[in-house]
Amino acid sequence: MDPVTSTALDQNLRAMEHTREKYWRSYPQSSPYKLRWRALTVRHSFHVLPGESILEIGAGGGIWSRELAAVFGDENEITAAIFNRDLAESKDWQAAPNVHRRVIGSLDELPEASFDYVVGTAILCHDRFMQNLEALYRLLKPGGQILFFEQNLRNPQVLVKSVFPAIGRWCGNAPCQIGIRKTSFRDSARRLGFRDVEVVPYDIIHPLLPKRALSTVQSVAFIIEHAPVLRDLCGTFYLWARKPGGPPVRRAVNLAKHDRFYKTVSFVIPCHNEETTIGPLVTALTNYFRDYIHEIILVNDNSKDRTAEVAGEIARQNRRVRIINRKPPNGVGRALRDGYAAATGDYILTMDSDFVQIVPEMRDLFDAVAEGYDGAIGSRFTQESIMVNYPFAKIVSNRLFHFLARRSLGLGFHDISNNLKLYKAEILKEMNITENHFAANAEIGLKSIAAGYRIKEVPISWINRTVDMGSSSFRLFGVGPHYVRALRDVIRWMRNLKTAPRTQG
Repeated sequence: MDPVTSTALDQNLRAMEHTREKYWRSYPQSSPYKLRWRALTVRHSFHVLPGESILEIGAGGGIWSRELAAVFGDENEITAAIFNRDLAESKDWQAAPNVHRRVIGSLDELPEASFDYVVGTAILCHDRFMQNLEALYRLLKPGGQILFFEQNLRNPQVLVKSVFPAIGRWCGNAPCQIGIRKTSFRDSARRLGFRDVEVVPYDIIHPLLPKRALSTVQSVAFIIEHAPVLRDLCGTFYLWARKPGGPPVRRAVNLAKHDRFYKTVSFVIPCHNEETTIGPLVTALTNYFRDYIHEIILVNDNSKDRTAEVAGEIARQNRRVRIINRKPPNGVGRALRDGYAAATGDYILTMDSDFVQIVPEMRDLFDAVAEGYDGAIGSRFTQESIMVNYPFAKIVSNRLFHFLARRSLGLGFHDISNNLKLYKAEILKEMNITENHFAANAEIGLKSIAAGYRIKEVPISWINRTVDMGSSSFRLFGVGPHYVRALRDVIRWMRNLKTAPRTQG
């Protein structure tokens, strides 16, 4: 980058940092909530492993840095690049002792290809963001990723401030500040060499909302943030991209920290036409949770592709992998029943074949059961979960089902229908699972909670399938009636449960 361009970019970053700092501190009722949510989004989007490095640019007075520090603890090195020296003396830095502060005059002062992740919030939306992206690309290691939360030009308020700079400055914008166009960011990032670029509307909650209303409003806002047309009005974009290169498989890191799970966990994985996913999934499980694995049971549910052959080769190379080749008829519920019956571990972790990206997050399920819970469910719809590109129709159907289930059963839960569950084995082996298809996941969640087991919902991320991850066999209109039937049957089961000795099935 030439000196003139570099100087102009540095001036922009100093201005943006000061402006952003004033903005967040102007809304003390909502800022901590929003910044906490963004820090969790960073963790869930990257699936960060211990030892990986994170750079926050435009860290200012540390108001977001302290949230990042709380989310990552002592497992990751966080470097906070600060462009205004006066902000580096903020008292908020006392709450982020594990963050390395670095006051710089330019991004050029930071070493090339030295960070696994670069993040920021309200720091990139200025008139030299292309040069900013170029500098970020230089700082990333091969395979590194960026994630920024920036102003969306389609939001009416942002649009007015961008089109009429005088109004923007009157409202507190920096002179260089602009809203980001979705196509501009995506095209610019790709020209620079970034891959897998995502520009997703994010956060429609207004900062003036009272603190007491934030949690309730977010549940409704979440649906709006995924609704066609309406989502484009969100005030912020989630901007994510990856630098090419890096190892084809992430390094092995031991995430197995609890002695009670040592060689006691049966991983049960239904597989229907999953020839491309099961290899990477077994590799990820072995890389991160080797010490927990008692067995990995691949339930080949009458696949039409090469799933059986691929699974057979995996089993030949890994003695802890077992295969169940089912005959017709197909069905997730049938595959789960067969897998549970075959499991011999003290605990069963059941999951879908395409969950390879979120395997690092599964340590949260183990943490929950280690706390004393009977089981844990990976929930996509808690206040601290994130979702990217999830089909709107699925969101509406899921939320409607869970609303009806909560009202009908008088129980509190957010999302029990996900096939990411870690339970004590006896719960699943003794449960009478009647649903044969996808609704079995909801039946299992409902019955375990209704039977009085202590089940904890653990926030996870959910990023919709990419082309290289295979295609889902889930069809909304085909499975909807099964969920209704599952809820009806659980209601009847609960009535019988109240008049009979306690059973688990």
